Amino acid sequence: MSEITAEKLLPLLERLEQNEHEQIFKIVRKYTNEYTRSDTGVYVSSKNLPSECLMEMERYITFCFDQRAHLEAGDVDRSKYEKLAKTGKVARF
Repeated sequence: MSEITAEKLLPLLERLEQNEHEQIFKIVRKYTNEYTRSDTGVYVSSKNLPSECLMEMERYITFCFDQRAHLEAGDVDRSKYEKLAKTGKVARF
């Protein structure tokens, strides 16, 4: 397993929704109280984050993306069944 760094997490963090960012902040607060709040968000120095924190953040981000993929697959299935119910024909995706 490759070592996770804050630099590797940053592009993934940018893809999260607001509620997911709030959960990330809860993870960060378990490891440090050193952060700055502003009108545009919360800022944390990656120097203050131990590797355990980064690993927990990575696991949560992976969970979020896995859940999105699962929900999207469910949307495709639901769409197939809706078309079948309306037309009697199975849609090919």
